[in-house]
Amino acid sequence: MKRFFEILIAFLMLTPLSADAQSVGVVMSGGGAKGLYHIGVLRALEENGIPIDYISGTSMGSIVGGLYASGYTIEEMEEVALSGELARWVSGSINPIYNYYFIDRERITSMIRVPIGVKSEDMSQRPKILLPGAMMNTAEIDLALNSFFTQASTGAKGDFDKLMIPFRCIGTDIQHHRAVEFRSGDLARAIRASMALPVAFPPIEIDSVLMCDGGCYDNFPWKSLDESFHPDILIGICCTTMESTVTKSSSVVDQVMSLITMPSDFNLPEGRSVFIQRNVGVSTLDFGSAAEIMADGYNDAIAAMPEIKRLISRRMSAEEYKRRREEFRSRCPKATIGEVNITGLNEHQQRIAERMMKIGSRGDEVMHAQEFSENYLSTLANGIARSEFPTFTYNYDTKRYDVHLPLSVRPIFDIAIGGNISSTAFNQAYIGLNYNKIGRVGQSFHLDMLLGPVYTMARLWGRTTFILDKPLYVDYAFNFNIHNTLNGNFGNLSRVDNSEPIRMMENFIALAAGSAFERKSVVELRLNTGSNSYRYSMDMYEKRQYTHFDYITPAIVLERSTFDKPLFPTRGSHLVASAMYAYGRDRRTSQQESMMSVGENIDMIRQWWGVKAHWEQYLGIDARGVFTVGYAVEGVYTTHPEFDSREATMLSSPQYAPLIHSRMIYMPEFRADRYLGVGLMPTVRLYDNLYARLSLYAMLRDKFAGDVMHYMSDLSLIYHTPIGPVSLALTKYNLHNGNNLYLTFNFGYAIFGRKGLHY
Repeated sequence: MKRFFEILIAFLMLTPLSADAQSVGVVMSGGGAKGLYHIGVLRALEENGIPIDYISGTSMGSIVGGLYASGYTIEEMEEVALSGELARWVSGSINPIYNYYFIDRERITSMIRVPIGVKSEDMSQRPKILLPGAMMNTAEIDLALNSFFTQASTGAKGDFDKLMIPFRCIGTDIQHHRAVEFRSGDLARAIRASMALPVAFPPIEIDSVLMCDGGCYDNFPWKSLDESFHPDILIGICCTTMESTVTKSSSVVDQVMSLITMPSDFNLPEGRSVFIQRNVGVSTLDFGSAAEIMADGYNDAIAAMPEIKRLISRRMSAEEYKRRREEFRSRCPKATIGEVNITGLNEHQQRIAERMMKIGSRGDEVMHAQEFSENYLSTLANGIARSEFPTFTYNYDTKRYDVHLPLSVRPIFDIAIGGNISSTAFNQAYIGLNYNKIGRVGQSFHLDMLLGPVYTMARLWGRTTFILDKPLYVDYAFNFNIHNTLNGNFGNLSRVDNSEPIRMMENFIALAAGSAFERKSVVELRLNTGSNSYRYSMDMYEKRQYTHFDYITPAIVLERSTFDKPLFPTRGSHLVASAMYAYGRDRRTSQQESMMSVGENIDMIRQWWGVKAHWEQYLGIDARGVFTVGYAVEGVYTTHPEFDSREATMLSSPQYAPLIHSRMIYMPEFRADRYLGVGLMPTVRLYDNLYARLSLYAMLRDKFAGDVMHYMSDLSLIYHTPIGPVSLALTKYNLHNGNNLYLTFNFGYAIFGRKGLHY
């Protein structure tokens, strides 16, 4: 009798069901950004009432399929695709909103950073350069996948058959060179393995097996779905060509994937399948065309709809889709955080990481997943530690998610390389050597060296950071700056009558103590002491004159910045409010006999105080971020005294320099004891990272041998590359004639050091 029932069950499974009971399986290929195509197809299927009973996918297909199987609506999936988050995640950078500004404030922006590690913790072996295991830092991707899938995985009790829609995804076993089907376990980890593009993303361990992108061995897993669920009808969605089409201009990731990807079987069984396919014309990591890619998927599915409806007579209403989602989501526990277990750090490092993440400092107060995510990303973004894939496990006793965080300390050394390539004399070559250590406190030492014909800088500085509820820090630095405009062209297109050749050298020691009372704000006490030397021309002297000013100057500074970019921002704001006092000795020596007797020197005490306020903000005009308007207001009031010469007075006075070009050259008319400056900066995004910006500034200043109103304007074309901006700028100073017009090209980050006199 038992044998009879086994045969009967097998017969029923192999016998086609009636049209009213048809089951439908959807298969999704990999393809990176191309895989957003699947979302458009799903929208068309759902709008036409086509039921989806099973889903399988690889790589991006596993993400889209996993989201749909977990109960996400088409609208929610489209919102993620269009948000720009995917593009930022695959850029390998953590959202700058999580950075502490007091750390970025002193760090010189570089083009390239190379980490240097050691072979052993006891330093017994020689250091070596550590090449990264992948191009991208996946910290935000890892956290996002957990956010998307952990609750659904818990609701299904780790059984992918018990998701809203039974689901399969494919990974690749790197060691044994084979495809692996994921049927159960941690859904977020399985999908992370399925999408781990070699070179781009680091592989991940599952059950002690190292996994990478499933597309390497099965980029179209219809057989996996067919063998698991035996659907009556298969709908295959493929967003790539079935054959390799890489060229020498293809991205590195595309070339590597083409090299290591085994041929996949795209031949769905005839008579019970529909194949929707397009070779989407974007690269693997190009998520900037999400709307167009999804539209292609929708249009292709609509074109195939007559064939789909011919095969599938069963329909599912919008109300049934909604009911199914609500029923599954009701089984998914709320995302609140329980115990957090950190591994991989020593005792002191772990204590600092716990403080940064506010673990154990909240008592019985519930920490929600969003708050934990922000604290966790802030810890990683600020260099406290690096992370592997975190694991969230639901604790049925506490009704919260316990978290396992495998962390490691960041490399001890790194080398920063950058500077500016210019069509003018303002070329710069920068190298920075950085040492960081996390122990009882955070400790870092830095050597910054900048060489250029116009601006040269050297800085040796260190920082001790106390990670308390609010980080406290102490900075100490020696600064050496030379600004020399005696030789070189600055892009002159017309006659120049408002700038003068000078040479200014600054040597000073700086001490500072500050607190980051919130992530993007800092309050700081600073004390500078040193000497400025000015070299300039005077009408009554044949040779250039020298003024030396030895000083001590304390200051208090409040600063806040939320800019989205270190140069040419289009979002965010920047506030600076400060007060300073200067006391020093002014000495001018003459090498010629003229107004002074031979050997006579001028030696005077100078002292003054001053305040400064600066506010700059960029606002989006449209929802797509195409148009942005920035505005800026800056005011300075000081009791700066007259030095022995007009030139020394001007050189030691506060400077209004809102444009990069205005900081390169010396223009006395934009230096004043007291001034008010305003600016307007409309910007338009022409294409992806290509922008056009018009900057208009006006300055109302105190007494000067000329007009008290001065103007500067700049029309720039800017392209943001992964290592720095490229800009072409037409700059004009003042309006009363055609003089002082400049054209400049720059690639990289123009670097200027701190000023000993603050303003």
